[in-house]
Amino acid sequence: MISSLVGLGASLLAPKILSQINDQKVEVVHAMPGRVRLKCDRWKDPVVAAHLEQTFSHLGIVKHVSASPITGSLLIEFFVPSLTTEQFDELVKLAVNTSVNAFPHVEAQLMKTMKNTVSSVDGLIKKRTSGKADIDSLLSLFLLIYGTVGISANPAFSSSLLYWSYTIITKGKG
Repeated sequence: MISSLVGLGASLLAPKILSQINDQKVEVVHAMPGRVRLKCDRWKDPVVAAHLEQTFSHLGIVKHVSASPITGSLLIEFFVPSLTTEQFDELVKLAVNTSVNAFPHVEAQLMKTMKNTVSSVDGLIKKRTSGKADIDSLLSLFLLIYGTVGISANPAFSSSLLYWSYTIITKGKG
């Protein structure tokens, strides 16, 4: 009973201490004998979730682990009914370090947003022009016009604009 209370006490204190580590803000959703659920918004990625599951599945005290990229939670079931404060602290630190080490393998949120925006604009252009134009064709046309108009004033820059237009037009040919 006392060891369960110590484990529960550690589960309440550890997130406050570790929230400062890499700004992860790990939260203990619940802790009961033999099981704990941690949550962190930065774990809401399939790559990070997979890294967490892989890392924790190799620990000897872990019976089962399940990470959810939807909720950003990590459920860990143990072979032992309780953990020491030190074991719990090490567990949370391991989760933080694992997620930080997984970030280089995650597609950047900014890049995802830009790709989605370009795709949305491209679809809108195709709808409005009944499929006669898209982003590539409009950008290529813009580069052709400005490259041609400015060739006498700045031939080097205009040549690069014309070349960029050419590469856009011919990118699908192989």
